[in-house]
Amino acid sequence: MTSEVKGPPEKNIFRQLFRPVFVVFSLYLLGDAFNRWDGFSYYASFSEFLPSVSLAFILWSIVAIMAAILLWMSFCLLRIAGLKINISQFILYMAGFILFALVSWKVKKTVWPDLKTTLQVKLMVLASAALISCLITWLFRGGAEKANAAVQERISPLIWLFGSLLILSLPIVAFHTLLKPDKGELSQALQAVNDGRARPNIILVTFDALGARHMSLYAYPRDTTPFIRRWAENATVFSLVESSSNFTTPAAASLMTGKRVWTHQTYHIEGTKPVRSSTESLPAVLKNNGYFNIALVVNPFASIRVLGMSDSFDIAPLTSEFSETSSLFGWKFGVIDKMLYRAFGDKIRLHNWILKNEFILSRILNLISRNVSQTEVPPEKAFDRLLEIMDHDIPKPFFAWVHIFPPHDPYLPPETFKGKYNVSPELRTYKAQEKLIEESYSYLFRYQPIPSEMLGASDLMKDYYDEYVAYIDKRFEEFMEKAGGKTAGDTIFIVTADHGESFEHGYLTHGGPFLYEQVTHVPLVIKEPGQDTGVVVNNNVEQVDIPTTILDLADIAAPSWMEGRSVVPLMHGENIPPKLVFSMNFEENPSRGHAIEKGSIALWEGQYKLIHYLEREESLLFNISRDPEELENLMDKEPDVGQRLLNILQAELKQANYKIRSGE
Repeated sequence: MTSEVKGPPEKNIFRQLFRPVFVVFSLYLLGDAFNRWDGFSYYASFSEFLPSVSLAFILWSIVAIMAAILLWMSFCLLRIAGLKINISQFILYMAGFILFALVSWKVKKTVWPDLKTTLQVKLMVLASAALISCLITWLFRGGAEKANAAVQERISPLIWLFGSLLILSLPIVAFHTLLKPDKGELSQALQAVNDGRARPNIILVTFDALGARHMSLYAYPRDTTPFIRRWAENATVFSLVESSSNFTTPAAASLMTGKRVWTHQTYHIEGTKPVRSSTESLPAVLKNNGYFNIALVVNPFASIRVLGMSDSFDIAPLTSEFSETSSLFGWKFGVIDKMLYRAFGDKIRLHNWILKNEFILSRILNLISRNVSQTEVPPEKAFDRLLEIMDHDIPKPFFAWVHIFPPHDPYLPPETFKGKYNVSPELRTYKAQEKLIEESYSYLFRYQPIPSEMLGASDLMKDYYDEYVAYIDKRFEEFMEKAGGKTAGDTIFIVTADHGESFEHGYLTHGGPFLYEQVTHVPLVIKEPGQDTGVVVNNNVEQVDIPTTILDLADIAAPSWMEGRSVVPLMHGENIPPKLVFSMNFEENPSRGHAIEKGSIALWEGQYKLIHYLEREESLLFNISRDPEELENLMDKEPDVGQRLLNILQAELKQANYKIRSGE
């Protein structure tokens, strides 16, 4: 690398750098596109995939230009510093460095996928890559120019090919961006028809990933929800409510449609919209009966746009409006992601393709971005927005859905709540928690519990989650204190969650095949106007019962397509027949028209709960009243009960698959 520069003066240095960079970047994206299509095709069409690829190609090409500029600046600095290296040798060095680093990473992923690598080990690998690349460059310095010239010539067809694809991508993205203009704050797509009845306002507050089993309202040993516990003393508390799924998108779809997951067919986090959701939804029914609808949803995976019911709401700010931007990149709330969401989020499905966790840019940005240690999505952002809306003369009655992101991971409460249950400084940042959760998911989808050496970290996360729950309880208290003077005793308040959160069974957070109570058991508290006595309902209730109950409270008949039933009679001391309750996860199945063959289904009947894994043909039976932690599988001890429930489950699944195939 210290040889004299030979040959004629170098020309077009930036061009020589950009061309291989552009080709390598384009080839990487091409490979990622083929790989991603396997998952994308489960829930969307090629016509939706094409604009996503086009946008990713444009953005990734911009990144390629920036990378080439950085390399050019580095080369110039080396020359200024007096290092006698020509552009061909520099390209050879960078190619060797990147190749060695990628091979090392691939070997680690293939041979030792579960091996933990510390920062020191990673730095050693990079240092080794740098030294080996120096050696290779020195050994082949004489032939570097000839090799560079050959490479530049041979990649010319690829430059023309990828350049043409880039040019074609521009009108595709422009077309889709202009075709689907931003939805404003106000929509008149559905005209409200008020029949003159006096109906209550309804405020539905859902906390993302709030498990009932971590709330002192539900006898959790830690007093994590002191305000909600006191507030619920004059409300109706449902003790046995089960979510329709174990992660946000299908659960939110069930909450807003009153349909079970196998009926609305939204199985994936970025999947298809629920079947007929533009007309068959809770907000659509409310709007058609005179309600003014408001959606303040912080989690983009529960967005009314994702759920396909934008036209049923009158006020619905973008989810990005409820975050505090403090990092270049964070889970859905970093600077770059917010910019992309504002520009393309409603028009192109995979608008943030190049920021996905598994994409290489995400890992690079994580290295250089600020490490967040406090939530970027404080609950008061959405709560204060609703209070501000209520200060204006909005039409009555109104329905407001407020979906708060905390206590969803990462568990990063403000400093005043940190240390409430554990003073440890470990795992107190976004990056540290994200890394642990990502590692745990490598076991989750193999139906394996996390290894014993991760249990200590899991316990820490549980403590931090409890601190986060205490934080949202306080923010809800502040909201209710302000809202009390604005509702004039004519408002129903409902508090629930989309799903819970797990730290047991060797299973961290949520999603995946497991349907233990930690992720399915959610809170439900309903406070009617003027209610001054508390009621506790111990009947089995499922999430799809909530929208039908809301309609009943509003004196609106529930449509036949809703699969839940009203639990208002239980609130008023009446009896209703017991019913079966279902929860399910079908992430491994394609949406629309395909029979459900993989995944898991949970079925509750009285005190018994059956969890069945379809592909594995494995069943777990628990008596929840005697064994609330689900530690004793009763399939062998009580085979009659287990087989009967399994027969019911399989019959219901068969009926659901028949409807799916027939397009009902």
